[in-house]
Amino acid sequence: MSPRRSLASAVLPGSPSAVTFIRFVALLLSAALLFPAAAAAQQPLPAFDQGRVYLREADFQRAIAPYQAAIAANPRNARAHYWLGFAYLYAFRQYRGGLASYAAGYLPRAIASLRQATQIDPNFIPAYMMLHDALVLAGNLEEAAKVLDEIAKRTTPAGLPYTLP
Repeated sequence: MSPRRSLASAVLPGSPSAVTFIRFVALLLSAALLFPAAAAAQQPLPAFDQGRVYLREADFQRAIAPYQAAIAANPRNARAHYWLGFAYLYAFRQYRGGLASYAAGYLPRAIASLRQATQIDPNFIPAYMMLHDALVLAGNLEEAAKVLDEIAKRTTPAGLPYTLP
């Protein structure tokens, strides 16, 4: 029967295990201080609030701030580009409905952000779907058809034919 040791007796100040432990904690703390963007990039992004009409551009800018901040922290964040493009497309639709006069030029921004999302993560199908919608609104039907083909290619199981009804 082996005698039980307490944690205090196992890690005594100055012992090799205590020094190793202190070095490990110091390494973790320095990593957190040196790479705060990595920690911020891991934060989940809030979904864009579609249940709201953004009558003032300032309100809209506040709504998209989390996506802009996530892109600033990590330009390769496909989800942040998707949500930003989604929000711009939403505001442009409000503009077309006469609700958001400030959003007249938001369609090109939506397309650019959604294209970026598909380039960063080629398997992120929601970004392709929103990009298709934006391209149709822009009247770019040829590119919209190519995006549909890309969606079909990425979602059709291997070996099965895909035809549009």
